[in-house]
Order: sequence, then C-alpha cells, then structure tokens
Amino acid sequence: MPQPRNRRSRRTSIVLISSAATALTLAVPAAAASMGASTGVTRQEAASPAAPAGAVTIKRDGYGIPHVYAATTRDLFRGYGFAVAQDRLFQMEMSRRATTGTVCEVLGSAYLALDKDSRTGFDPAAIKAQIARLPQADRDILDGYAAGMNEYLDRIIADPDRLMPKQFLDYGFQPSRWTGYDVAMIWVGTMANRYSDSSAEIQNYGVLQQLIDANGAAAGARLFDQIQWQQDPAAPTTVPRRARTARGANTAAIAALTPQAAGFSDARPAAAALAGEAAPSASNIWITGASRTKGAASMLLNGPQFQWFNPSYVYGVGLHGAGFDLAGNTPFAYPAVIFGTNRSISWGSTAGPMNVVDMYQERLEPANPRRYLFRGSYRDMTLRTETIKVKGAADVTLDVLSTRHGVVTSVDPAKNTAYAKKRSWSGREIASLIAWVTMTKARSWNQYAAQAARFAISINWYYADKRGNIGYISPGLLPRRPANQDVRLPATGDGSMEWRGYLPFAANPKVYNPRQGYLANWNNQAAAGFNNDYGNWSVVDRVQEIISQLDRGGRLTPSQLSDLNERASFQDLNHRYLAPLLRAAARSLPAGDALRRDILLLGGWDGQTRDRDGNGSYDGPQPAMMRAWLPILFQTVLADDLPPAVYQSYVTNIYQLPVDQRSIRPAPALKLVYNALLGRAASVPQTVDFLDGRTPQAVLLESFRRAMTALRTERWADPASWSVPISRLQFSHKNFLGVPQASDTETLTGPIYMNRGTENHLAVLSPTRASLCIAAPPGQSGFVAPSGQRSPHYDDQMDLYATFRCRQEHLTRAAVNLNTESVTTLP
Repeated sequence: MPQPRNRRSRRTSIVLISSAATALTLAVPAAAASMGASTGVTRQEAASPAAPAGAVTIKRDGYGIPHVYAATTRDLFRGYGFAVAQDRLFQMEMSRRATTGTVCEVLGSAYLALDKDSRTGFDPAAIKAQIARLPQADRDILDGYAAGMNEYLDRIIADPDRLMPKQFLDYGFQPSRWTGYDVAMIWVGTMANRYSDSSAEIQNYGVLQQLIDANGAAAGARLFDQIQWQQDPAAPTTVPRRARTARGANTAAIAALTPQAAGFSDARPAAAALAGEAAPSASNIWITGASRTKGAASMLLNGPQFQWFNPSYVYGVGLHGAGFDLAGNTPFAYPAVIFGTNRSISWGSTAGPMNVVDMYQERLEPANPRRYLFRGSYRDMTLRTETIKVKGAADVTLDVLSTRHGVVTSVDPAKNTAYAKKRSWSGREIASLIAWVTMTKARSWNQYAAQAARFAISINWYYADKRGNIGYISPGLLPRRPANQDVRLPATGDGSMEWRGYLPFAANPKVYNPRQGYLANWNNQAAAGFNNDYGNWSVVDRVQEIISQLDRGGRLTPSQLSDLNERASFQDLNHRYLAPLLRAAARSLPAGDALRRDILLLGGWDGQTRDRDGNGSYDGPQPAMMRAWLPILFQTVLADDLPPAVYQSYVTNIYQLPVDQRSIRPAPALKLVYNALLGRAASVPQTVDFLDGRTPQAVLLESFRRAMTALRTERWADPASWSVPISRLQFSHKNFLGVPQASDTETLTGPIYMNRGTENHLAVLSPTRASLCIAAPPGQSGFVAPSGQRSPHYDDQMDLYATFRCRQEHLTRAAVNLNTESVTTLP
C-alpha cells in the first residue's frame, strides 16, 4: 500500500460530527468561533483554543479518524468512548450483547443457544472482581471509556430524530448505558474467548476413535500419528530454527522436492473441521530491520485477518495525553490499540499459537451426574445459575457447572463423562487487557517485553523501532504439563494429569534482531518444539509465500514490501507444492504428449488468481485445472485409507466459495498428500502407505489425466475456454458470532477475493521520521441516520483497499492540525 491519499479540509466551522451526513453545531466559546470564521484556518492549532483543565478535544480528519487529546487518563478514554459512540454505537451494543449473552433480550429466542454459550464462557463475578482489584489509574481507562459512551447517549436522547442510529429503529429497541465492565467484556468476548480459547482435543479424540474402529487399536493409532503429528521439523517457524533435523529425515531429498516458495499454515485441523467448528481466520505480518530496509530503519506490514464485516472489524483512533501518544486501529474499538505506532516503536499482532487450554475428561458418578471423580472420590461440581431474558417469551434459566478444572462444556451421558475446559489465563483476562493498553507507551524493546510478560492469553506480539531493531514474542501463560499427557487429546480428570504450575516467561518463544534481518508470520508455528492440539504445523504452510520473497535478500523499500502483500493476496497456495512434482513426473512422457502439454501449461503458471480484464472470471485456464485436479488427487490418495467422515473433513474447503468470508490456506488434505508423495523423504514419518504401492509419478499423472479428461468432457476441448468465476469479498452485516451489527440491508459485496488482512497497516520508522499508512474497509463509521442517510465515512476506505492503497495516518500534533476537518470539545 505505497500510495497514501489524504483529503483536504472542506469545513471552516467548528462542529460536533455525529458521523451522519448532517452535523450538529456545537456551542463553543465565541472567541474560538470567530477565530475560525475570520481566519479560515481550521487546520491550525489556533483554530481550537487550548482546552480547559479536565477537558477533551477530538479532532477528526478527512476520513473521520478521531485524534483525542486530554490531560488525564480518564478524560483521554472518555473522549475515545465518545468518538466510538458517534461512529459505532450499534455495532458496540450488539458486540456487548453477544459477548455477555443478552442478545435474546432484544432479538428473541433465535439467539438463545448463542446466549447460553456466551454465558458459559465467562463468570461475571470473576471479571468484576478483577476490575475491582485494578489500581485507580487502570480503572480510569475502562470507566472513562464508558463515561464517554454515556455522554454521547445523552446527546442522542436530546436529539433522537437526527442522532439515533437507524439500526436501533430497525430492530425496535433502544441503546443502553455502559459501564467499565461492559467495555472490558467486549475485549474478553471477542479477543480472549475467541483467539486464546482454541481446543480440538475432543474432536481429535473422535477422529482417533474412528480410526481405531476402522483399523484396530495399533493400526488406528499409527494412522492418527501420521495425520495428526505432533512435530514436523520442516515446518516454518517465526523464531528461526537451529540447523537440526528429525531422526530419520532425509533433508537432501526434502530440499530437492520441496518448492522454494511456500504458503501459510492451516491453523484449523481436520478434526476441528470434522466437528464443523469455525476457527478464526489467520493473520499475517512481515517486518524488516536495519539490515533489510532501504530508506528507513524498520518497516512493519501487518494484515490481521478477522474476516470481513460492515461496519469494519477495526476502528481507527489517535490517543494523545496522560503518557499516551499513538495512532493506529484496533478491533471493536478496544481500549488497547493493538495495531499502530507511537513514532518510537511500531507494533502488530497475529493470533497466538500457544497451548494454553486443555480439555479434561471427567468421570461422572452414576447416581448423580453433577459429581465427578477426582483422586479416588467423587466431588460436587460448582453451580452458577444464569437467567436469560428473552424478548416475547419467558425468562430462561441456565445452570453453568464447573469442576476443579473449569467450566463443563459438554456431557456424554452414554459414556458417563463430561468435558471441562481449563484455561491457564483464567482470572488474568483484565490484567492482560491493561498490559496491552500500557504496551502502547513503550519506547524500547525492554519496555515492550515487560508488558508482554504480563499478558496471559495467547496472541503473537511484534515489534519494530526507529533504530532498526525488530522482535517477536509469543506470550501466554504456559502450563507445566505432566509427561503422560498427550496434548492432542483430552486429559484424564481423575488427578493423574494435573498441571505442575506454569513455565516462566523466559520459556515463551521470542526473538530480537534475528540474523536474517526480518520476521514473518501467517499464523504458523511460533518456534521449534511448541505444538498444540489444533495447529498440525507442516512444511505445507502459507507463510512460506512471504518467506520465499524475503529470503531473496537485499534491502526492501516500503513499496516493495507492499508489493509482496499484493502478490500473496492472489496466490494459489496449493499450486507451488504440486506443480514442481507434476512437472518432474511429466519428464517421463513423450515430447508431443497432450498430457505433457497440459502439465506444462499448469506448471508455467505464476499461481496468481486475478481478473485483470475485469470479465468476472479468473485469468487463464489454470484455476479451472487446479479445481478439477485437486479433488481427484485427494480422493486417489486418501479416500481408501480414512473413514468417510474423517476423509470428508480434509477435502472440504479446498478453494473459497464465490462469496466467502474465510481466509484461504493450502487445502487441509494437501498436508497429508504432500507427505505421501515425498514418502521416505517426508519430514513426518510415513508408516501407512497412502499410495498403496504406486509411485508418486504414477499417482500424479493418473489423477491429472482424469481431471483433464473431465474438463474436456464437461466443457470445451480448448483450455482457453476453461474459466472459473471469481470469488468476491463480502462484508457481512452480522458479526463473527452471527449477531446483527447493522441492518439486514447493509451487507456489502466488495472486490475480487484477496487473501489478505481485514485491514492492512504499514509502519515505516527512522530516527527522525515515522509514517503509518492504513486501509480498513469499508470505512470508519457505521452510522446511518434515522432518515437512512449514511455517514460520509461509511465506506470511503473500500476503494483504497481494493486498489492496495492506504490513507496516511497523522502522527504529530502539527500533522493532525493540518488535516483537521472537525473539532469537538467536551468539558
């Protein structure tokens, strides 16, 4: 995104912008109004008088991005909350209800299952107790934010005909007031409980049982190890590996057969897919330090992939005062701005891979299923009763049960067992949020790392500074597990697999100024030896799409770094693994063989899935060839070895659908098939011959021949006529939990599918200069006036995003003043 675009000021009055097309004039001191009117200088600091003590000033630029100025922490976050209420009140209301389990209260019984699930996922008393223990300065963050939201609610009450977001009218209920607890719960429910709560242990256990049922205990266990391995020594890691190989690995053969460029890891295992779970979309980032950056000291390009929504998943803001001086954006307008810069350092994040959650299988007392066995005796579960209000129906009572390991998430009456979830970070959610807020004040690696040490949940942290230093930490409170526990499967809850405390922060994966001069991640494995139950890290991993480009060496400019993002966004992530093997197999064919010509046509493709001529189909026949071939190849290799349900879990979602929210990866089945094709050269031992004695060359040629025959039968003989309609981005009016966050007419269909961040930001730092360029579609504001008129910033970043451009963020007071288009003051 090398081409920033700014908008010049069009207004000369001082106004309170409600994010609607109409604006409410704010009563301001006469001297201030006359200064703006007489001089016409709305971009200068003089256009707004010095704010009185305890006051808040909010300055918005041409994209509606607020920069908040205040002297105290409470006032700073009060201004932040006020701005968020102007732009995203309905989105925030529904996010709060989704995360606290109160959607039914306003939308009815259709959301009862969701409300029950949300209530089970947290204990309100525990969260409130954590907040109560905070120092006053930290409580000011949450309470100040809530006060700002409520302050704007009062404005709506006074002028609902213009300021009430239309979505409330459409759904027939009123916005409610906020507390610091509500602000915290947005973060707990959309970040901690989404990105640090992953477990596939129960699903993996189900897969293992199917394999055993089909093959017997010993053979089933061997097959499970082959498809759900614990370590792949060839899998790319963000902390660079030391030069070592797994016992028995043929590294020379792997090097010869593995493509030089690769993709990113499938963070969703087949077991989870089998259960129909929707794992979070994966995010990417790449950072260059002093030795790899041209024209600056460091660069950080982050593309957090949250899927695509309207309003945007992220919110842009600048915070200035009380020790804060930063700009960036953050999901759901968190108090913690998790993507941004303070000009001394820049930072970003991707979903964390640390194993901080275990499922425990509890044996229940036959006569009383609310008692479970632990260390030789049955114990009572603890009970918390929740009352769920349901619009148009009677209240619903929910009993939430917990064992010593954690909340009970499911019960299997037939086997007299229950499953309880144990989180290492339970009780540390709010401290982790505050650490993320405080991190934005850091000016050095040591200060940054000190906050990461306080962060108990698993989210990857990335760092770059104006001196050219770069770093990575994968925080999260790591359990010290017993040696007899297989982390892929549920632990036994009888006391034989209890955690032995926690590992020190020094044990977490981290690296500072790696020798290679860069860092790259697309939610791949953090470091060698760190595995979990859902990652299934593999040599087949999409992060290699980035690594392959960075490994070419040399210093990169901001434009070149952005070009890498565009290339990765359109890359077919299956092609690079299979095309070299298919080309090698084709050498056995005669020069004039038609199959050989087809293979050369596919093999000569650059893998870019674009629509350059704008005809609504992907360029060239190769996308059709890949989509025809892969299902046949996967069926040929895997269908006779895996039970039908397990097989099906691997072969769904090979490519994205015409309108798709997911961030695509190499197909799940490709990990297994690629290892099978490598055979003894595979970095994961192949104890089961998926090829059934056939050679890799024979399997590749036979499956490809069948695919090409099918294409010619179903379509025309000429490959030039083979086309595939493009997939498009869809910006859903429902949030990731399926709860409306806008009216049902507000789903937007965007440009061609791009496998990139929900937003992208590029921070470029040097000792004397700093820049931050952002594209966060659709736009800053989700406000729709009662009349139906949308904010001018409703979708004004969509074109930037579609064309890989960005808006320049304003990082200094002078730059903010120069680009100010409206000013709001709060007493």
